[in-house]
Amino acid sequence: MIKLLRTKFHLILVLAALAVFSALPQVEASTYDWNIHQNYIEYKHTGQTFNHKSCGQVNNASQGHFRLPNTTSSQLIASYPVDHRNVQLDFGSCSTYGITHILARHAPEHFIGNPTTVQSFFNPGHSISFYESLISQIISQNRTQIANNGFTSNGTVVYGTINGTSQQVRLVIKGGKVITMYPNGWGLGERMY
Repeated sequence: MIKLLRTKFHLILVLAALAVFSALPQVEASTYDWNIHQNYIEYKHTGQTFNHKSCGQVNNASQGHFRLPNTTSSQLIASYPVDHRNVQLDFGSCSTYGITHILARHAPEHFIGNPTTVQSFFNPGHSISFYESLISQIISQNRTQIANNGFTSNGTVVYGTINGTSQQVRLVIKGGKVITMYPNGWGLGERMY
């Protein structure tokens, strides 16, 4: 009798554990668009590979694109008017904010490696101008929310889509500055090492 109760108890524990596990959000392997390797990333849809870049290479690409003779992280790249104030897109840094951060973390041609737990990438083939234009578009579509919260120390998160697609993009603005922008729930990379 006691043995039967223990068996039933163990069965209940196993079923409870399975119920909890199945309720957790899962990322299906089929939802990954990218394989992240030690020194490169691979776009699964085409097999294209992109070697990891150094932060210096990303800085040079940004500096060249914007034709800047010198750069500092606070170098203003673009300014977007919102409710009598301006949201600023700075040159930034690979690890913290601005255009170089967006490129270094989410543009496959400029990715510097060292992926985060959930790493997302835009589709390959976009110019730096594409990212700058997408930032402008998302800011323009979310002026009220940005005016209310984008200039605070807590900041705000706003969303937009890439023209002609349903691909949602997340833009983070804090203290009146563009912090980052990345695909929201798509373009996910799976770490292979």
